[in-house]
This record gives sequence, C-alpha cells and structure tokens, in this order.
Amino acid sequence: MTKIPTWLRWTTLVLLLCGSLLVGSKVFDATPPTLAQRATALESRLKCPSCQDLSVAQSTSASSLAVRAYVVEHLNQGWSDDQIVAALESRYGNAILLTPPGGGLSNVLWLVPLLLGVAMIGVIAMFIIRQRRPASQVSHE
Repeated sequence: MTKIPTWLRWTTLVLLLCGSLLVGSKVFDATPPTLAQRATALESRLKCPSCQDLSVAQSTSASSLAVRAYVVEHLNQGWSDDQIVAALESRYGNAILLTPPGGGLSNVLWLVPLLLGVAMIGVIAMFIIRQRRPASQVSHE
C-alpha cells in the first residue's frame, strides 16, 4: 500500500473546502436578482428615519413606508442600488444608513484602545524584565 504524502492530503483538503465554499456562495449563479429582491436588500441596508435601530424593512412607520415607496419607484425607473442609496443619503445624511461608512472619528475610536493595549503590554514587559535582572546589573543613581 502506497502512503500519500501529507502535503498532498492537506492540499486536497484545502482545494475541496475552497471549491465547496465557492459553489455554496452562488458566485457562479448567473441569474440577476429581481427588482423585489433588490428592494428587499436595499430596505434591509437602510435605517428607518424616525425609528431607533430599525431597518426600513422592519419598521411600519410612515417614514419607512415612504422610503420603501421611494426605493421601489426608483428601482422601477432603472436606478442602480448605489444611486438610490446616494440619493437617500443626500436627503437624510449618513443617518439613513444602517451601517454607517467607516472613516474619520470611528477609525480613531477603534485605534485608541488598540494603541493603549500595546502600550500596556510594553510597560508590563519592561516591568517584568527589570524585575528579573540580577541586582548587580541594576545601575544605582
């Protein structure tokens, strides 16, 4: 019986996994989404203008119904998803987006704790190194 090399086993496993993920992700699906599917996807990306933390798809308020009607009307006119989102953004600002764009202050708010964590690790490492030094190597001032 011939032994299969380990690298060949792993390569086969990775290729099978990648192939399964590609097929399951519908990357090769040639059918474009219908207008109803596009409207549903857009409505789930947009935040209700008068609600707290609800998408247009989830809310039944008058403002979200108006946004839904706007989306459907402009999809029927042939607008792209990006054009509709841009038009709503110009009307309502970034508050219409359920997931606001990154950048500016949000990047700072993510970086500050990371930098503080790195600084704390550095301080702890320096403290541990100084504690482990023999007394003869410590300089007296």
